[in-house]
Amino acid sequence: MLIVVIAFLTVAGVIWLFAQALAVNPENPWEAFPISAFFLGARDYMLVIGGIVWVVGTIIFVLELLGYTITTSGLKKTKFGIANWSVVDIALIALSAAVYGGLLFATAPIVLVPGFTWLRPANSLAPLFGMFFGIPGCLGVAFGNLIADILGGFFGVGSLGGFIGNFLIAYLPYKFVRDHTFTTTRSIGEFYLWGVLAQAIVSAVYICWWLDIMQAAVGLPIFVIWGIIAPIIFSNNVVVTALLSPILGRALFPLIKARGLYWKMRMSSQ
Repeated sequence: MLIVVIAFLTVAGVIWLFAQALAVNPENPWEAFPISAFFLGARDYMLVIGGIVWVVGTIIFVLELLGYTITTSGLKKTKFGIANWSVVDIALIALSAAVYGGLLFATAPIVLVPGFTWLRPANSLAPLFGMFFGIPGCLGVAFGNLIADILGGFFGVGSLGGFIGNFLIAYLPYKFVRDHTFTTTRSIGEFYLWGVLAQAIVSAVYICWWLDIMQAAVGLPIFVIWGIIAPIIFSNNVVVTALLSPILGRALFPLIKARGLYWKMRMSSQ
């Protein structure tokens, strides 16, 4: 349960730090937010780390669509590639995209960075769609974010980074969380490690590296990319997934499994 304690301390710390920053500088709390200072101070390192994350994440995205997954023993053929999609797979992609995109769009008016990001409690569903539906759920999350960008007026060059970045939010817990029930110590611990902390870091670095590289096209200052957007992506993902996802996951998993939509059941039956 150590990882659970660490995750909740992280959530409490993020909230407390932002509250302190807001008290110090109500007009622009990001200037006093330590997480903003960290991302900005580490920008040179982030460009290197982000490049690696971007290349690896993009390769994984392409491989999974082609029906291959990376394992400790090398590439392995899966049943979730485009060539093997069934009607159920396509339906789950559409369902995940519609629900995730619709809920994101519902909060789009709560803008944090005009044209780029907003308050996103719907992010709590992204890891669950990956864990419950597999690659179709991960792809649905990617399309859902794209739909929300288009409908909310946020669509642009940065949406490409957001497309695969959101895929990774769902993919990491799908790939590394073994127990999806949310009823055991192992399940909760693995989720907080991969579905909360890891995905928040990876998605923030992936998306903001892309925005930085495409700075001439997106027109954002470095301070906005690493001092505002990166902390927002990290903080939003950590807080909402840590607080909401386990509750939703525990309630939804039995329903998903009872209807035969759980990806492990579907793979074993194909």
